[in-house]
Amino acid sequence: MKASDRSRLRRARLAALGLSPPLGTRAGPASALSVVRSLGAVQAQDYASGAWSLGVRSGLTLAQVEQAVTDREIVRTWPMRGTIHWVAAADARWMCQLLAAARLRSLAGRYRQLGITEHDIALAGELFEAHLEAPLSRPDVVALLAAHGIDPSDQRAYHLVGHHCMTGLLCQGPLIGRQPSFVLIDHWVPHSLAPTREEAMATVVERYVRSHGPVTENDVAGWLLQPLGFTREALALVEARLEREEVDGQVWLTHVDAPPVAGPAGVHLLPQWDEFLLGYKSRELTLPPEHVAKVVPGRNMVFQPSLVIDGEVAGLWRRREARSRVVVVVGVEPFAALSASRRREVERAVAAYGRYLGRDVDALVVGSG
Repeated sequence: MKASDRSRLRRARLAALGLSPPLGTRAGPASALSVVRSLGAVQAQDYASGAWSLGVRSGLTLAQVEQAVTDREIVRTWPMRGTIHWVAAADARWMCQLLAAARLRSLAGRYRQLGITEHDIALAGELFEAHLEAPLSRPDVVALLAAHGIDPSDQRAYHLVGHHCMTGLLCQGPLIGRQPSFVLIDHWVPHSLAPTREEAMATVVERYVRSHGPVTENDVAGWLLQPLGFTREALALVEARLEREEVDGQVWLTHVDAPPVAGPAGVHLLPQWDEFLLGYKSRELTLPPEHVAKVVPGRNMVFQPSLVIDGEVAGLWRRREARSRVVVVVGVEPFAALSASRRREVERAVAAYGRYLGRDVDALVVGSG
């Protein structure tokens, strides 16, 4: 692919992802709900990473993101791929019911390995319905299962809770201390939407293409973790609102209402599990193959926090606690030296991270020219 096409596609993705420019502007931050609804769902298997994914796009502080959870606007749950995401609270049930079935079927073998029976699943559901009208912390959920004869060890509790999140019975509530909590959707979410199957398919695929495009058909199928038949059926429902472009033999999909690309792409400090990388089946457009081993050292989907310059991963960063301050070390194993101007952009990105945390943050930039 020509360098000019790669740059153009990357910049379009940054705009669609709400990163350049961010959804929150100088006029004021965007709400966490608007960010989540815009992206359809936001990776959040790690709480801190998922919260910063919202903060970097919205301009909100961590406290404001967490207030949106307390206010029941957004929730964390397992809508697809067996992975935790932020979703709009009103969308949690229908998204799980539409998309999670494929993952649940694939877990049958794992359930047999762990000795999780249909009786265990049904009993856990009954216990949750009886005891989770208000948020209950993860340790207390584990204790609840154990008290009623269900062995919670060896990830059994994790799978039982996840199962009932994927069916739309439960979602996560706010943190209790440092622990996640779980609660019945019926008692936590003020109003759950109930679209038809076709409406749900059209909504989820349209949100994805609009917020992640340009994408390929395989990107869509991978994000949904659905067969190509399902994916193509969903895409056909919104075909009139899609634009198709062939570049270097590959067809790319963009939504007709995709946000415009404006200004330079800039510098971003993105968390380790962000839609920027995990939202796509193929990452070659934004992560050069020669750098994959640095970003995913074990090639096991455990990503490192990324320094992104002009829409391409250009280095790594990490957070380090130092007494009363936070130090953000940027450019760990940098892929290229950072110029003085880029260093200043990085320092501004670190300052934005400090405002999000509500902490004093120092930048330690290595690899600068």
